[in-house]
Amino acid sequence: MDKERAKLFFLSVILSGSLLWPSGAAAQRLLPDSYYMHSLTEIYPPVLPHDEIKLVFIGDVMLHAKQIDKEYGPFLEDLKPLFSEADVAVANMETTLAGEPYSGYPAFSSPDNYADYVASLGTDVFLTANNHTMDMGTKGFIRTLKYYAGMEGVKFTGGTIKEIPDSMVNPLILKVKGARIALLNFTYGSNKGLPDPSTGARLQLMKKEDVSVLLKRAQNAGADYIIALPHWGVEYDLNHSDSQEKMARWLADEGVDLIIGSHPHVVQDTCIIKTADGRRVPVIYSLGNAVSNMSIENSRLELAATVTLSRFFPGQVTLESLHLEFLWCTLPGMLLENTYKTVIVREREGKRDLWLNGKDYDNMMATMRRVKTKTGIGKD
Repeated sequence: MDKERAKLFFLSVILSGSLLWPSGAAAQRLLPDSYYMHSLTEIYPPVLPHDEIKLVFIGDVMLHAKQIDKEYGPFLEDLKPLFSEADVAVANMETTLAGEPYSGYPAFSSPDNYADYVASLGTDVFLTANNHTMDMGTKGFIRTLKYYAGMEGVKFTGGTIKEIPDSMVNPLILKVKGARIALLNFTYGSNKGLPDPSTGARLQLMKKEDVSVLLKRAQNAGADYIIALPHWGVEYDLNHSDSQEKMARWLADEGVDLIIGSHPHVVQDTCIIKTADGRRVPVIYSLGNAVSNMSIENSRLELAATVTLSRFFPGQVTLESLHLEFLWCTLPGMLLENTYKTVIVREREGKRDLWLNGKDYDNMMATMRRVKTKTGIGKD
């Protein structure tokens, strides 16, 4: 590359900090349903060829007792286009594959073919660090991760077993179109303690000293972009807690580029953290559920996050766009399909006739308005 073209490129990178992000009050929250940041290539003609890398993230994939005997096919089929358009699709598997007898809340044990179903949608990565991973003890934890390890085309992160070196999956380094993307998944704890250390099994916890190890591994592996995926927060609270914010700020200061959380079972607010060195780190505090039998207020409204990165050359990966899509989990007797089905709200808006029970459509729209108001997502 000649010196003049190099100068223009690096100038665009420097200027992007002030031109690509909103200022003032708008900078405190991600904007409309699809918060969008203009890419460098839209403001400055590209001086180098670049690759787009697209990742999609969904929240808690659950299987409550009433879902176990249902046909899984419809559950998440409407999300297939999102997954197929992505280079990497990531789902938080909030259950275990501990074998029979199968059970739902409070101690989950799902059939093995449920994981097969989620993978068949195009899911590439399972997140395993959550409060239900240990529901069936160390034995169930080990069986779950062994099954994931044996699945073709699926990787996992957030825990490990003795057969798989911890450093291979925690963090998980994805090599996509010449870029190295690091996924760091960790949880505040579990409902049933930790794996028996004598077995070599390990659950990744949200302790700074442990997360620091993950960050160092990511940096030593030459990660171009680091995404933290914490399981944290207060259940059913639409706004993040002080402890979440403190941890998010620490992660951002330590070099994380993007934070996407889970656990509260509802959508939480979003923000942009500016670090001391001038970086701007988006935080989605909670995506909510992906599919479940939950009916508590706000728990059926969810988000899918689509992250698009631009890779200009080795070591230069930037965030091009971040799109938030509202989802709604319908329950049996509500939608025409008469089963559990997560739908994209935008695609169903104005189509009340697709519901067996029109009141559920009204509930969906009212819930979205309420959540937008309380979280600031989707408000101009």
